[in-house]
Amino acid sequence: MLIKNAKIITFDDQDRILENSGVIINDNGKITKIGPTKELEKISSPGIVIDAKGQLLMPGNICAHTHFYGAYSRGLYIPGDAPNAFPAILEKLWWKLDKALDEEATYYSSLVCLIDAIRQGTTTLFDHHASPNYINQSLNTISKAVLESGIRASLCYEVTDRDGNEKAEEGISENQSLLRK
Repeated sequence: MLIKNAKIITFDDQDRILENSGVIINDNGKITKIGPTKELEKISSPGIVIDAKGQLLMPGNICAHTHFYGAYSRGLYIPGDAPNAFPAILEKLWWKLDKALDEEATYYSSLVCLIDAIRQGTTTLFDHHASPNYINQSLNTISKAVLESGIRASLCYEVTDRDGNEKAEEGISENQSLLRK
């Protein structure tokens, strides 16, 4: 593949911005050459050519902290007085939300966040999941959505005893299960 006529932000040691440039990507998805479009067109016979038309081309973003199920909190009203500290937000919103998650809600909230990530140029996400009433297989459900999206993710289940020792052990087992897989 050749992506041509781009403004490339390299984020290399010199933080270069390369005008009217492009990249050649091999069949394994690796960038093999970066340079001026005119030079790349001479050396490449790609199967796919994308004309960036002067748009920015840069490495993908990485989001190091997310909760995919947070998709369901968008625009949600927290009843009563506004929380005055983070623990109150956890009690009034997040812990109620994560207890309501089932397999379907976990899957679709993951897809919403993954689609948003792709649209914003994020290629790697770190998700910290919690669904105390759907622990077993929850990370497999999220993994399915991640694999369908084509981007990368590091997943884990929240390790906490806020819902008792049994749920804490289930969370640890869920993490171990994903690690083995």
